[in-house]
Amino acid sequence: MLKKIIVGLFFIITVACTSPSSDGLNLKILIGSVANELKGQNVRKHMEILASDEMLGREAGTENYDKAAQYVIDNFKALGLQPLGHNGSYKQPIRFLESKLDIESTELILFKDDHSIDLILREDYLRSGGFGVINEEILAPLAFVGYGIIAPEYNHNDYENIDVKDKLLLMLSGAPAEFTTDQRAYYSSSRTKAEIAIEQGAVGVITMRTPVDQKRRPWARYLPGLGTPGMRWLNENDEPYQGYTQLKGSATISQSGAQKLFNLSGHNLEQIFKLHAEGGTNSFLMGIEASLKRSSIQREVVSSNIIGFIQGDDPELKKEYVIYTAHLDHIGIRGDGEDNIYNGAYDNAAGIGAIIEIADTIISMESKPRRSIIFAAVTAEEKGLQGSSYFAINPTVPLESLVANINIDMPYLGFPVADLHGFGAEHSSLYHALEKASQYIGMQLTPDPLPQEVRFVRSDQFSFVKKGIPALGLRPGTISSDESVDGAKELDNFLKNHYHQPTDDLSLPFSIEGTERFVRTGLALGLIIANDQSRPIWNKDDFFGDKFSKD
Repeated sequence: MLKKIIVGLFFIITVACTSPSSDGLNLKILIGSVANELKGQNVRKHMEILASDEMLGREAGTENYDKAAQYVIDNFKALGLQPLGHNGSYKQPIRFLESKLDIESTELILFKDDHSIDLILREDYLRSGGFGVINEEILAPLAFVGYGIIAPEYNHNDYENIDVKDKLLLMLSGAPAEFTTDQRAYYSSSRTKAEIAIEQGAVGVITMRTPVDQKRRPWARYLPGLGTPGMRWLNENDEPYQGYTQLKGSATISQSGAQKLFNLSGHNLEQIFKLHAEGGTNSFLMGIEASLKRSSIQREVVSSNIIGFIQGDDPELKKEYVIYTAHLDHIGIRGDGEDNIYNGAYDNAAGIGAIIEIADTIISMESKPRRSIIFAAVTAEEKGLQGSSYFAINPTVPLESLVANINIDMPYLGFPVADLHGFGAEHSSLYHALEKASQYIGMQLTPDPLPQEVRFVRSDQFSFVKKGIPALGLRPGTISSDESVDGAKELDNFLKNHYHQPTDDLSLPFSIEGTERFVRTGLALGLIIANDQSRPIWNKDDFFGDKFSKD
């Protein structure tokens, strides 16, 4: 009975999308009825399975991830979603090169004249495994290159007056403050910086974290990840995608490591930070060399995206697809403490629960959406958006048929959230669709309160953006419908104390009311896009649209 009520109510959305004159009446009916009938407890039930200790953190490339993947497959089958993976299955298997650092093998030594300084692993620097040769050793001169960015639209070029061929580069994390939020996010990416460094002929990159980044995420938060495996998917030539094998010396140094390096070079670290914080540039050879050594422990593993779809009803538009994504993986088991299972209840069992419930509702509708809708539980997001990038580059439908991506990643639903954010929606006509969906459901649409976190480029929606597909990351906001609850404080507590910690588990608070509002809005958004005669488009002169769209 409940599902029939939901189906009937969401048929109203379809009508409302194509009948503007009836929006007022349908909006009132939709909010008044669905708010009472759609149950957030269904999302919670999926979370209770996927974030249980039995799943052991769902790390990509492990049997625990495969167990979670089978759970999603079983739900897709039960709902009646058509498979859209490999050979008529729900699975899109991906070969990965997994690499982790042999901790005992690594060293980073600085040299100037007859002086040398051994930096201390964990205290002064961190490294990860490489994706090239197993044993790497390099000795090269150090060059400081500011943020390591070339941004023509800002007339900013950190390489303008320096030759860095065969040099080891020292660069600041982040990007200049005067860059707009999304452009700062793009240019802050370690991948963007690595690609620029390779183009300039560098042989390695050492990243030095700025005071701003240190305040945002203290050094100690990175230490548990030391020695954990990274992954890159392998192409048909067995080459690791974005493995950056040309960079044989790469590391991140702490404040103490940076201070030792600058003391040896004779330059003032605080003046460097101040100059670049104020928008200045100064790249220079540092007059010192660095030796880096490491060995990597590598193996090939397979992990799968899980993909199903609902075919649309329109004879022509059913050949186009809206795709919902949520990453299924988390970071598994780390350390040997009393609680070493990283359950990932909100990151991202909640997102998977949300897309399963959205699929359940849509497939039960008497009148299907005009466009087809894909549901993809993607792997290896925690390894660098690997599963979504593989799908975007190797889609199981024609790339040009993908009209929009709605990505749900780490929706914190611990309080009765009354607003939401659409990371990246402002770059395309998706903003107007999200605005309409929010109005239908009665959610406030608010700007990103943490632009410094650059979340638009840090989750799976960005894999689609890079293929020219309008996309957004859908997240609950910080406004609580319960005035006694400070939503901003609740979210801040989650991000500071539970994000990527073993405590992101089922003991955290969960709001049925907030979940219902959030998931309903995600559902309404997909239906609006799927029923619109026109496909989403990038805004005129948009940075990402101009950079990646092939139109």
